[in-house]
Amino acid sequence: MQTITVEDLRALGDAGATIINVGSHARRREIRGAVRYRPHDLLADHVAPPLPLDRPVVLYDENGKGHQTEEIALRLAAEGFDARILAGGFDAWERAGGLTQEATMEQIVTATNPAEVQELDRRV
Repeated sequence: MQTITVEDLRALGDAGATIINVGSHARRREIRGAVRYRPHDLLADHVAPPLPLDRPVVLYDENGKGHQTEEIALRLAAEGFDARILAGGFDAWERAGGLTQEATMEQIVTATNPAEVQELDRRV
């Protein structure tokens, strides 16, 4: 699985990548510009995350070692996304003085299977 360093992510600039927080535990802060999804939702069958194909999708968790983070990256790569994992995760970003923001609300992943739409709706 491809990884990306904090330095390389910074070099892409604000609009150079879609940054997704897939950490298992919600924190008070996250990488500036990131969107948060529940890891379980991104691993469900028949989901269509609203992500652009024209730039890298950078996934991160707490420390860059999450098993689910790698699974999500592999699934997104199989769907044609340039999926990468932030080496060291949020901890590395924070240590490097990367810009952060208050944690955002978790986004809902659109299911393409009607039964899964109902399942996701029950959570909300």
